[in-house]
Formats: sequence, C-alpha cells, structure tokens
Amino acid sequence: MKRETDYGYQIKPVYTPKDIEGFDYQRALGDPGAYPYARGYHETGYRSRMWTQRMTAGLGSSSDANKVLKKYREMGQRGGMQVIHDRVSCSNIDSDHPLGRREAGILGWPGSSLLEFEELMEDIPLTGQSITVLGSSAPSPLRLAYLIVLAEKRGVALSEIHGSVMESPFENYMGQTDVQPLELNLKLFLDVCEYVIRNKIRMRAAIISQHFQESGGNNAQALGVVLSMLKEICGRLIDERGLDFDDVATLPYELVTVGSRFFEEIAKIRALRRMWAKLAREHFKAKKEKSCHLLIAVHTSGRTMTYQQPLNNIARCAIQTLAGAIAGCTALDNATFDNAHAEPSELAARMSLNTQHIVAVETGATDVVDPLAGSYFVELLTDKVEEEGYKMLAKIDELGGMIAAVRKGFITDMLNQEANKKFLEIERKERLVVGVNHLVIPPDEEFEVPIQEVPPDSNAESIARRMEQWKKTRDQAAVRERLSRLHGDAKKGDRFNLMPAIIEAVRVYATAGEISGVIRMARGLSYDPFEMIECPFELHQTACA
Repeated sequence: MKRETDYGYQIKPVYTPKDIEGFDYQRALGDPGAYPYARGYHETGYRSRMWTQRMTAGLGSSSDANKVLKKYREMGQRGGMQVIHDRVSCSNIDSDHPLGRREAGILGWPGSSLLEFEELMEDIPLTGQSITVLGSSAPSPLRLAYLIVLAEKRGVALSEIHGSVMESPFENYMGQTDVQPLELNLKLFLDVCEYVIRNKIRMRAAIISQHFQESGGNNAQALGVVLSMLKEICGRLIDERGLDFDDVATLPYELVTVGSRFFEEIAKIRALRRMWAKLAREHFKAKKEKSCHLLIAVHTSGRTMTYQQPLNNIARCAIQTLAGAIAGCTALDNATFDNAHAEPSELAARMSLNTQHIVAVETGATDVVDPLAGSYFVELLTDKVEEEGYKMLAKIDELGGMIAAVRKGFITDMLNQEANKKFLEIERKERLVVGVNHLVIPPDEEFEVPIQEVPPDSNAESIARRMEQWKKTRDQAAVRERLSRLHGDAKKGDRFNLMPAIIEAVRVYATAGEISGVIRMARGLSYDPFEMIECPFELHQTACA
C-alpha cells in the first residue's frame, strides 16, 4: 500500500518541528482574516456565518426540479440553492431537438428557455439565498438573462440577488463538455462577466477545478490549473475589456472537489487561498484587501462514491464534509451514497444534508477557525502542495497560458495520464478502496439502493413535445425581430458585448437553441452544432442565411 500524496510526495510516519524549520507564522499564515489568508478570510470563521449548506438539484421536468428544491429546503438546505443543467441545455440546443427528445431532463434540468426557468423558480424567492445554476459554459449568458428578466417581472432589484450563473469555458477540456467552440464560449463568457461587473450585479463566475479532479487530476495539478484559469480570465477582462482588477476580483469563485485523503484536501484549500492572495497582490497589483479573497465552495467527490457497498459512501461523505468545514469553505454540497447508481433519492439527499448539519452542530469543528494550523504535518503538506502547484502553473505559463495549454492538448493529456495512473494503483492494490479491491463481498450481500426514478410524465419525449407546442404560442414577430438584432450584433466582433441583445431575445421567450443558433450563424458556423436541424426562421435581415 502506497503512503504518499496523490502528487507523489512520500509521507513519513512522524513529523516534528524540523520538517517546517524556518517556518514564519506571519509570512506563511497570519491570523484568520489577515494576509495571506491561508487561515481564512474572517476572524471568527463559522461563528459569524455558517457555510452555505446545499444539495444539487436537476432531474425530470422544471416542475420536478422545483419540487426537489422545495423539499431540500424542508430537509435543511440553508443559505443557497444549486441546480445543474441537463446535457441538452448544456449544449444550447432545445428539448425538441432530435437529441433532446432522448435526453431532456435526464441527469439535469432542461433549462433551454425562460419558460423553464420561471417554472423552476415558481414560489422560490430570488432573495435571501444564493442562486447557483451551472452545468457548462455555453448557457452562461442565457442563465444571467433568465435571472434578469425574471427579477424584472417580480419587481425584485438585481442588487438584492446574489449567486452564480456563469461558468468558465475551460471545463470543456476537463470532463464537463458542451459542443460550442472554445473561441465562442470564451467570447460569450467574457461578455457576461463584463456585463455583470459594469452593471454591478452580484453574480459570480465559477472557475471550477472540480471537473479536473473528478476526471483524475491530482491536488497539485488542480492548484496550478485553477491559478492559470484565474490568471487568464482576469487578465483578459483587464486587457481586452478595460476593467480594473479590483472590480474583476469580485467576480470569480472556485469550486473544488474534496476527496477522502483528509489532511491533503485541507492543505490544498489552505494553499489555494494563499496562492490567490499572492497572485492578486503581486501579479495584478490589487489595491483593495478584499481583492485577495477567493470564495471557495466544496463539492464532496462523486468520483470516490463507489457502486459497490454504497452504504460505505455515507462514511466517505462525512469525512469529506468534515475536511471541507475544517478547511473553511464558503459553501458545500455533498455527493450522496447512491451517487454511482442514480440521481439522489430522497433518503440519500437527506443523509447528505444531515451530514453537513451534524458536522456543523455536533462535532465542534465550527468552534475554532483553522483548527489544524500549526500541525507540523498539515503545514508541511500545505507548503508541499503549493510548491508543486506553482510548478504546474509555470509549465502552463511556458506553453503560453491556459488557452494555449488547452489548444496544445496539454490538459487532456495530463488528465489521461493521471487517470490511468490512479486506475492502475487501484488495480494493483497500491491504493485500497473498501468494497472495490479491499473487503469485497458477494453481489447477493450488496445493499439494494433505492433508485430515484424520473416520473413517467416527465420523460424526455414529454418535455420535448411540450417545448414544441409552446413555441407555437409565442409572439413570432417579436422573436424574429429580437433574433435579427442579435444576429446583427454578433457580426460586430468579439469585443462587442452581446448581453443586451441576448436579454431582449430571452424577454420574448426566444430559446437557447435559437439564440445560440443565430450567434453561430453570424460567426460562420452552422445553426445547429450537430447539423441535424435547419434555422426555423425566415427573417427579413436574413439572420439564418
């Protein structure tokens, strides 16, 4: 059995002061609430504010997802909600697309129109909680437009709404895919970020290392990759969009995955806070101390939830939740014990939310800020993972930055190699996983997981037929006029912000497929990314020509 970190550092049996010789408390850590923020951003930690306790929703129709969100609130979801798109709307196609008829509402919310968002949020307040809707980069501008239009309809000031609806385009190369070209996703992502900053909307952009690690990447690689993503995106918003860094710094938050290597995961999050603080102050010359704060949300690792002996996953989830809490995360959503089998059942969701509350109120973990500070082992691990993270950042910088690294295949090659390495370690029993290669039981002794099923009236074909019929009821002239304007704007170059035109198109219920389609056509691409349908409009400005 290996006794080393996932990035190869050999772990000794005992750690002493000699292992952190020369350790400078003020330089390396500082007090909670003080630079370089390894110990967190608030002096009193969770005593002043608990992390956002949430679960991810999205399965079946929008009304099904709405019911789940309400149920999660009854179960103990506090501070925020989180919804994930289905694969159809992740690709900016509609539920009545030929592919949508097979997959709409499967493994996510079918969010391809304002109508769907209105149903998703029925009787759910836009204020008093963070609203997070993610899934892939492509729908980012649409999600913001949905939120803006619905807020206007309800008479809610945008200044009172907060959360995250934007997702960076790099996740497409880390296991989370949509079908839009990188250049188009990047342009639209910068558009939506610029619009949020200039209009002082309190929406954050998700810069996600979760997908990277769930696809096999190790902790040190994840730190290098996320710092490179942040450096690339912030740099472009400053250099290409003319924004000030202290305004840009209010935008990103990082979603990390936390696995079962307890001390390593805590060290990673502590190192990430320190690395961002240094990047903000030294590279971007931050003028405001707040700019050195990076909000960090945790997703306990779905990759570690095994198909075999699923009740073991309850223990894994508890360990990972405790690690996220001790590390000082801002928000947390759990994987569930049935994660490898299906979308969360009510029982599994309740267990995961209860796990967060047990950690919060029963363990004492929230009584003290950064309780492992000063541990010879944890401080050494924090230094080591930071050191290796900087080596990865330097490699990406040598390639020309994150976009260049993606285009050259560096990121996908690295992930493939690391995933293969982890697979071989388990196969050779160098890494033991209970129920998989250690303490295996016969199949007939396995616990039978209660499967969460999609209701019969909410299957993909039903969702598709509904979309098909609903499209006929809209003001067709208004839809054509707004799409014509959007098509014209999309021809004005990458620096021309499309958000105003997208919002106006969403306001008259133009769909994701239609909005994305005319933007694609203006850029010389096919209306449909899968080239299975034609543009349905004959517009006088030949938006579909």
